[in-house]
Amino acid sequence: IVGEVRGVGLMGAIEFVADRDNRKRFDPALKVGARISKAARDRGLIARAMPHGDILGFAPPLVTTKAEAEEIVAIAESAVRSVMDELVRESEKI
Repeated sequence: IVGEVRGVGLMGAIEFVADRDNRKRFDPALKVGARISKAARDRGLIARAMPHGDILGFAPPLVTTKAEAEEIVAIAESAVRSVMDELVRESEKI
C-alpha cells in the first residue's frame, strides 16, 4: 500500500497506492488518503490528506522528541492498518 515515502527535514509524506509494483492508484472514490487522515485524527494525530492523490502529509514541530516521533509513526501505522482492514472488508462485500 505504501508506494513512496518522501520528505525534507521533519516534513514528510506517504503516498498510498493499490499496487506497489506498478504504482497503480486507488480508485479516487475510495478516498483512501482522506480516510487515513481521519483515522489518524481520531487517534490524536493531525496528518493532512493532500488534494492530488492518496498522499498523507506530516509537519511536526521542529522540537519533536524521539518519543514523540515514535508515537507519530505508531499512530500513523495504526490508522493505515485500520483503513486497509476497512477496504478489505468492503471489497469482500462486492
